[in-house]
Amino acid sequence: MSIKVKRATGIMGGASNIALKVDNQVVKKLKNNEEYIIQAEKATVKAKQWFFGSKAKQVERGNTVEIKINNMALLFYIISLVLVLFGKMISPIIIVIGLIGVLGTIVYSTKNWFELEVE
Repeated sequence: MSIKVKRATGIMGGASNIALKVDNQVVKKLKNNEEYIIQAEKATVKAKQWFFGSKAKQVERGNTVEIKINNMALLFYIISLVLVLFGKMISPIIIVIGLIGVLGTIVYSTKNWFELEVE
């Protein structure tokens, strides 16, 4: 048997390919809704796109791994951008809060932008 990996990031995550890392080596660049089969008994799987990434997940043969976007990270990012863009109409302090939110979201997203769901 093998390990099946599917990218299901939807429209928000479909802008560019995701690097699929198996045991810390990039084996495939996945497009949206693309699948890849890993021929191994056990493997450590991770997803990476620019500075966005996921936590490593240990999987075994017969598992199906689905790569999805972490909705909380996406929500934090959108809220922070709205604060930056519309903060000028309210108060300059809102812009600063938004910028801090964007930076915090980027730091958080280095290992939490993608979720690896194992079935």
